[in-house]
Amino acid sequence: MLLAGLAAGQAEAGGETARIVMASILEQNNSYAARWLRLIYTEAFQQLGVELEIRSFPAARASVEAIAGNIDGELTRAYEYGDLQSVLMRVPEAPLSSTTAAYARTPTLHLDNGWESLRGSSYRVEYRFGYLVVQQRLAEVLPQGGYTAVHSSEMGLRKLSIGRTDVYIDNVEVVDSLLESAEFRHSGIHQAGTLERKPVYAYLNKKHEKLALRLSAVLKKMRDSGEVERLRLQALKE
Repeated sequence: MLLAGLAAGQAEAGGETARIVMASILEQNNSYAARWLRLIYTEAFQQLGVELEIRSFPAARASVEAIAGNIDGELTRAYEYGDLQSVLMRVPEAPLSSTTAAYARTPTLHLDNGWESLRGSSYRVEYRFGYLVVQQRLAEVLPQGGYTAVHSSEMGLRKLSIGRTDVYIDNVEVVDSLLESAEFRHSGIHQAGTLERKPVYAYLNKKHEKLALRLSAVLKKMRDSGEVERLRLQALKE
């Protein structure tokens, strides 16, 4: 097929990538974190002379599309994600961090010792499908069958709100904005504990290795100059 050898939406100009298509699992909502991420990478790629298109995918679908080469990479993955697949390479500079937290509806349920708080517990735990690092963490502290996956944050919160699960695990940057929505504002769901906070990295297909290194240098320059912080304040205002 004519398009078989092309990454989705990508054009080439003089041997340099002219257009990049990246997946973001934060674009499913218009949270401040999603706006900040969009501003950072749009500016960074613009400085490289590359047009950026961001497409919204659930976490598992984002992996499938990136590994298959249908898109050029992903914008928000943990450091360990690079150890779980071989097609993508990590952009060394991480411009922002993400927090993974546990949510509960039972007022007395608190997890104050990170992932270890779940070890040996009988809680019915759920997480968002496609978060391979979260799945790995749960496998370390809970027996097989002690946790399940759900395909969306909304579904995870709905099941939690009607008592079908005890603990739901997801990114604060996604869930907190949902808890402010009309559907969940009076659900009684609260953050039961922070499990970890880590930098999040962009990943590019390995054929874009040179671009990944150039992108890392631009992101570092933006951070050191205060540009990343300026864009954070802009995202808050929006």
